[in-house]
Amino acid sequence: LSLCPSVPSPFVLDEFKRKYSNEDTLAVALPHFWEHFDREGWSLWYCQYRYPEELSQTFMSCNLITGEPSSPPPSSS
Repeated sequence: LSLCPSVPSPFVLDEFKRKYSNEDTLAVALPHFWEHFDREGWSLWYCQYRYPEELSQTFMSCNLITGEPSSPPPSSS
C-alpha cells in the first residue's frame, strides 16, 4: 500500500467511458484518454492469449478480461 498515491487521481474513468460510449472512438475518445490519462495513478496492461482461436464469441473475451484481475494466482502446491 505504500506505493499507492495518497492523492486521488485526476483521471475520471466515468468521463472517459461517456466519451467512448457516445462519441467517435478514434476521433474523440482515444485523444481524450491520452490527454487525461494519469500515469502515476493508473496502469495499462497488454495481454495476449495463448489460444485466441478459443475466443470465438465476444462474451468469451469479456469473461476472461473481467475475471483476470480478481482471480487468485494458481497454487504451486
